[in-house]
Amino acid sequence: MEDVIDIISYLLDHLDDEDDDMLEDRLRAVGFPDDDIQRALDWMEGFAVEEQEDTSPRSLRAYHPHEQQNLSVAARGQLHDWERLGVINGAMRERIIDRLLALGLDDTDLETLDWVTFMVMANDPGPEAFWVDTLLGADGARILH
Repeated sequence: MEDVIDIISYLLDHLDDEDDDMLEDRLRAVGFPDDDIQRALDWMEGFAVEEQEDTSPRSLRAYHPHEQQNLSVAARGQLHDWERLGVINGAMRERIIDRLLALGLDDTDLETLDWVTFMVMANDPGPEAFWVDTLLGADGARILH
């Protein structure tokens, strides 16, 4: 699944808004396999889902065993800390978890969590998009612990 992350990173770095056929042709020309291209485009389409209502700030998130298996303790702790600090809200947390699980990774490290959080925040029209700059520094390094 790391190839899917590479494709999505490539899309963010090199391509503007083009139709899917042109995107697929350009990604094939670069050398990405068709299966990985389709998985990456499907992953990106996951941002088009309807927005969920925010949860109560006093609610506690219980993780399903599948989520526990695929999200590291550090990643779950970081999500909790960000929500507690007001960096993300409950609805955003759920979108982050959804996009992390959609990657199909065996375990989620903090670097992947940061990257997916950035993607979710960048695709969110709300005021939380402000926090994108505080999560990652100009060099892409993690600055909020």
